[in-house]
Amino acid sequence: MPRSQVIRWVVSHYLALIAVGLALGLLPFLALCQYNQPYLCDFSVSSDTFNYGIWGAQPYLFQQWSGRYFSNFLLYVANPLSYRWLEGVKWVAAISQVLRIAVLYLVIRRLTGQQLRRSEAGLFAAGLTLVYVALAPYRFSVLYYFTEITVYQVATWLLVLVPLAVERLHRAASGRARKAWGVAAVLGTIAAAGSNELTLVQLGWLMAVAAGLSLYRRQYRSFQIWGSLGVLLLLCGTLSVLAPGNTARQHLDGAVAPAASVWEAASRLVVLLRYLFVEPAMLVVPVLTLVLAPVAARTLPARPPGLQLPLLLSAVVLVGGVVLATAPYALMLPRPSLLPRATNAMVWWWLLGWIVAAWASLPPAPATVPTTSLAVRTLVGVVLLVIVLIPSGRAYLDLQYDAPAYARNWEERFQALQRAGHTPHTLLQVPPPPPFTNRFNFLPPDDLSTMPEFGVNTRLATWFGVDSVRVEVSN
Repeated sequence: MPRSQVIRWVVSHYLALIAVGLALGLLPFLALCQYNQPYLCDFSVSSDTFNYGIWGAQPYLFQQWSGRYFSNFLLYVANPLSYRWLEGVKWVAAISQVLRIAVLYLVIRRLTGQQLRRSEAGLFAAGLTLVYVALAPYRFSVLYYFTEITVYQVATWLLVLVPLAVERLHRAASGRARKAWGVAAVLGTIAAAGSNELTLVQLGWLMAVAAGLSLYRRQYRSFQIWGSLGVLLLLCGTLSVLAPGNTARQHLDGAVAPAASVWEAASRLVVLLRYLFVEPAMLVVPVLTLVLAPVAARTLPARPPGLQLPLLLSAVVLVGGVVLATAPYALMLPRPSLLPRATNAMVWWWLLGWIVAAWASLPPAPATVPTTSLAVRTLVGVVLLVIVLIPSGRAYLDLQYDAPAYARNWEERFQALQRAGHTPHTLLQVPPPPPFTNRFNFLPPDDLSTMPEFGVNTRLATWFGVDSVRVEVSN
């Protein structure tokens, strides 16, 4: 086939080719869900339901461990282990991956209006999902660990859904639509305030910036909306932060060590930010937005009127959101680096934030949008392709080699634990795992230990009703 015909064929079928590429990139992560197993806090949280019931456990957790009332609700109600359904974590992981794409599709579709076809918006959402998964430094937490999906990943969705609801509220033409989007914004705000501290701070920062801009532009109706939601977030967030469970947790959780002074907190914050801003994802994301320049120019007519902002201001907002959201961890934890689950959420904020910031910085007329050279976009696109291919390729290797053996090993352990649970005062030993290659996609950071008092061991023993469990010591 002549070269010109090949080029014409590729151009005429580019959407189908992109769809095939994205499907191949996302498929191994989705397929690995069939081998997913419960882990750590999945067991400890669901054990409370056996003592107090699903609804009775809600006030118990609020008073004894955490004030994150919305996350607490999901941890019990959506946890398959609350219903003694071990296989359910496979379905939850798969559903969460689909929901992430659906959330991004909803946001893209609503913001771009008719400028993108449904199929293009769907491909854009799938592509962003694949890029986020590839850039997330702790993919097990993002894709397969139920507790951290519930507490952190669902909250990241609220971080984009609440501003979307407010934007649609501003544009709603009918009273019924305004009421629907207003209710959605209120419910999303209440849920976000009770999800985790990182989301609470970042959403509060967004609302404060939006309210300040509205006041500066003398858009008083917009200021009233953002201000009212900010007050609601503050009230609900105060309820969450001052919950008695947070105080009780400080005494029970050995990892919590409040800073003794402002200077200690500031030094911790500097160290956390130093580790965070050298993450590869944080370094490459601003450059990757160049690939989307043609899409940004094409969708410019649909950009919300209030979203036109100088790039420098948007960058300050993004960096400010990272700094402010890191501050609570600096106040409470003496770790040299940010918690993995929090780092994943920061990458989400950084990735989507820079895309919106670049879009907001463009001039209003599409014809005046500065264009990036095709060579630069091609180079950046190749880099992006490599970034995406590496974790997807590793996921295929996990799928072929380690994941089936990992699942079989845990299924054997669960069977032994279920048998032992019928015998009082059992001190159980389970087989060690086969040798694995950790490709940082699917395998959890810790396995059962040879020491029965290890955290994973104690949670598993409590859930199955045995006195203790440990891994057999090989001779």
